[in-house]
Amino acid sequence: MDLRLIALLDAGTVPLRALGPWLEAARAGGVTGIQLRDKSRSTREVYAYGRHLAAVARSLGLWLAVDDRPDLAMALGADLVHLGRTDLPPEAARRAAPSLPLGLSASDLAEVAEAQAHAPVYIGFGPVFPTPSKADAAPPAGLPLLAQAVRASARPVVAIGGIRPGNADAVWAQGVAGVAVLSALAEAEAPSEVHRRARALVRGAPPRAGEARR
Repeated sequence: MDLRLIALLDAGTVPLRALGPWLEAARAGGVTGIQLRDKSRSTREVYAYGRHLAAVARSLGLWLAVDDRPDLAMALGADLVHLGRTDLPPEAARRAAPSLPLGLSASDLAEVAEAQAHAPVYIGFGPVFPTPSKADAAPPAGLPLLAQAVRASARPVVAIGGIRPGNADAVWAQGVAGVAVLSALAEAEAPSEVHRRARALVRGAPPRAGEARR
């Protein structure tokens, strides 16, 4: 699973009518996966949006994660479910959906160690910087703690929280496997801007095997 650039979306981030062009531009710019995160709408609303999102993502070769809800992830045919620190415990999620891989969140080194015990596909570490997109976010970890988390983790670490084109290069320098963003892409008003911002977000990433640096 390519973790390089994960775009977080909720059912209100990108309207359905604009979702196709938005995702095409995001993928062309470097987005590799989508994470559906929505706690403000009903399950039925999120499912309706997620069905369309899943279909478009699959057609573009993007993997799909669903936050918090193993049942919804299974219903949408998602590739994994991502669990935060206040969500369903990993062992309970595995009982509910044994075939579904996990992504897990951590905000400090103790939580990284705890997350590793559940063998997630990746550990989302953050927030790295202050972020207004999550009201219950932990205090910003900063780059030095992010670097420690990368060194301490046997699983790939994806940085999240306040990451934008202007600071992404410094995040990549800490050795992360990827970055996850919401506002940095959601604020873009046109597909061309989504593409430009995505390219800027992965500019500092190490090239993949056989790939020239962007």
